[in-house]
Amino acid sequence: MRRLGFRHGSDRGEGNAAPAGAGGARPGDAERFALGARSPADLVAPAAVEVGRDWLRLDRAYARALAVVNYPRGVGPGWLGPLVGFEEPLELSLHVYPLETGQMVRSLTHKLVQLHSSRLLADRGGRLADPRREVAYEDAERLRDALQRGEERVFAVSLYALLRAPALAALDDLTGRLDRVLDGMLAQARVALLEQDAGFRAVLPLGQDRLRRWRNFDTTSLALAFPFTAGTLAMERGLLYGLAPHTHSLVILDPFDAALENANMAIFATSGAGKSYCTKVLALRALLAGVDVVVIDPEDEYRALCAAVGGQYVRLALASAQALNPFDLPAPAAADDDAAARDPLAEAVAGLGGLLEILLGDGGRPLTTRERATLDRALYRAYAAAGIVADDPASWARPAPVLADLAAALGETPGDEAADLATRLARYVDGSLAGLLSRRTTVALDRRLVVFNLQALPADQRPLATHLIAGHVWGRVRRDRGPRLLVVDEAWSLLQHEAGGRFLSGMARRARKYHLGLVTITQDVADFLGSAHGRTILGNSAIKLVLKQDATTVGPVAAALALSAEERRHLLAAGQGEGLLFARGGRVALRVVASPTEHRLATTAPRELAALAAAGTGTTATPDPKGADHGTHERAPRRAAAPL
Repeated sequence: MRRLGFRHGSDRGEGNAAPAGAGGARPGDAERFALGARSPADLVAPAAVEVGRDWLRLDRAYARALAVVNYPRGVGPGWLGPLVGFEEPLELSLHVYPLETGQMVRSLTHKLVQLHSSRLLADRGGRLADPRREVAYEDAERLRDALQRGEERVFAVSLYALLRAPALAALDDLTGRLDRVLDGMLAQARVALLEQDAGFRAVLPLGQDRLRRWRNFDTTSLALAFPFTAGTLAMERGLLYGLAPHTHSLVILDPFDAALENANMAIFATSGAGKSYCTKVLALRALLAGVDVVVIDPEDEYRALCAAVGGQYVRLALASAQALNPFDLPAPAAADDDAAARDPLAEAVAGLGGLLEILLGDGGRPLTTRERATLDRALYRAYAAAGIVADDPASWARPAPVLADLAAALGETPGDEAADLATRLARYVDGSLAGLLSRRTTVALDRRLVVFNLQALPADQRPLATHLIAGHVWGRVRRDRGPRLLVVDEAWSLLQHEAGGRFLSGMARRARKYHLGLVTITQDVADFLGSAHGRTILGNSAIKLVLKQDATTVGPVAAALALSAEERRHLLAAGQGEGLLFARGGRVALRVVASPTEHRLATTAPRELAALAAAGTGTTATPDPKGADHGTHERAPRRAAAPL
C-alpha cells in the first residue's frame, strides 16, 4: 500500500464548491490540494500551546519571554557578550527602528527646556541640584548636538530573551541565573506578565515586535551591539587550544602571560577521550612558540612526535643503557645573582629525601624522623667520600656519588635504623631492581623536546621514575630559566605516595617563579581529587581542561569545579577531544582541532596508524639511536624563544 503525504480535506475545512469550468476543473480544487499537503509549519509547529501568566507550554516544554527594560548608561564593544555567551540555550531578539532625525532634534530641544526650567525652579527654591537631572541634561544636550551635526542618529531598540526548560522549576532557575547575568551588566529584565504569547512572537524571526518595550539608542551604542560576540577565552597572542563549538571562535591562551596566575594546567579525561592527543597537539604548538617541553610518557605514545621534531627520546628501564643519576648536583646557571647564597649540596640532599622516602617506604609507611635523619647523615658521607663538600665550590664539579655509595655509607653508620635502611636499599643497588637509580647519568637532555618513556618499567617503579625526572627538571629550571612545560601523564600514580604528592604539589605552587608550567594528566579523577596534594595541584592550575567523562567520574569533577547540570551533560555526551576549558575566571566549551600534519603525529587510533603505515607516512619512526636514544648527539642550535 502506498502512503501519501497528503491530508484529507476535512482536516483543514472544505472550500465552497464551484461549478466546473470549461476545462472540466473546479476552481476550488487547487485550494483544497494546497490545504491537504504538508507544509514546513506542520513539521515545526507544536501540537498545542498553553499560555500561562508568566510562561508558555509548548507540547511538553515550557518557555518564558523576558524584555530588557533597563540598560547601563554607558556601554563598550561586545556589551551583549554575556547574554550571547549565556551558559544555557537562550534565544535573543533585537528589534531596531530608525527614527526621523529632525523630529528627534525638536523632541530633545523640548526636553532640554523642561530640564532647564526644573533646574531654575530648584535654584529659586534654594534646593540642591538633582544629580540625575544634571546627567540627563548633559546627555540630551550632547545627543542633540551630535544629531544636528549629522554624527549620530536615533533608533528605537527593543531586546527580548526567550528561555526554555522541561519543567517550571528549571525555568525559574534559568530566569534567576539570567537576572544575575543582567545585574552584572547593570541591566534589568522583566517577565512579560500576561503577554507571553506576544513575547514569544517577538522573539521569533518574524520581525514583529508586539511587546514594544522600546529604548532610544544613538548610533554608537547600537553599533557596539553588533556583531554579536560571545564571551570566550582568547588573548591577543598565545597557543591555539581549539575552537569554541557554540560560537565557532578560537580559544587562544598564553600560559605564561601575566593575566594568568601561573602556567600550570590540569587535564581530566577518561580513557580514550583524547587527553594524550590534545597534549601532543599543544606540545607541538608550544615548541613552535619557543617553549621547551619535557614529557613523562608511561605508554610510549610520544615516540613519533619526538622523532618528527628532532627531540630526545629517553627510555628508562632496568636494563636500558640510558640512566639518570639522582645524586647529580644542580648545575649552576650561566648568570646567577644569588650564586654566593646557594648551597647545591644541601639542595641535592633535600631533593633526595623525597625520592628515597618513596624508594624505602615500607608498605606505603612514611619514614620516621630518626630514619630521615639517618639518611641525611649518610647522604653527606656519600658526597664527602666522592670529594664533594659544602664549603668547597670547586668540589661541586666532581662526579657525583651513586646509590651504591649511599648503601656503603649506611653500612658504615651504626644503629638499627641504618641497618634496616641498607637492607631495604639493597634490592636497588645489586638486587632485582638494580639499574634504574644506581648508575651515572648517560643522557645529555639538551633538546627542546625531551620524552621519557616509562613503558618498560614495572608499575610499582613508575612513581620512582616520575619523581626522579621531575626532580631533575626542577633542578634544571631553577638554574636555566626560560619558558618550559613539564607534562606528567598519569600524575595520580605519584600522588599515591605522600612524599611524591608533597613534591608535585610543591612544584605546582612554586613553578611560576621559574617560568615553568606543570601539566598534570589523569584519568583517575576520584583518586586525584581525593588527595590533599591533588586538590592543591588543581587549585594552583590556572588552566583546567576537562574532556569526556562517564557516570563514575563526572561527580567528583562537577563537585570540584562547580559544574552546572548542562555542563555535566555536555561532558557525558562529549566526543573525543571535546570538553570544557577553564581559565581567567571563565569557562568555555572546547573542541581540539588539529591540522593534518599534527593529526598524523598525535593520533594513536590503531586503524589510522595502520593506514598511515601502509601509505608510507606512518608515525612509528624510530629516533636516531646516536642522538635521541643515547644522548650523544651534538646540541642543535637553540632558537630564540618566539613570542607566544
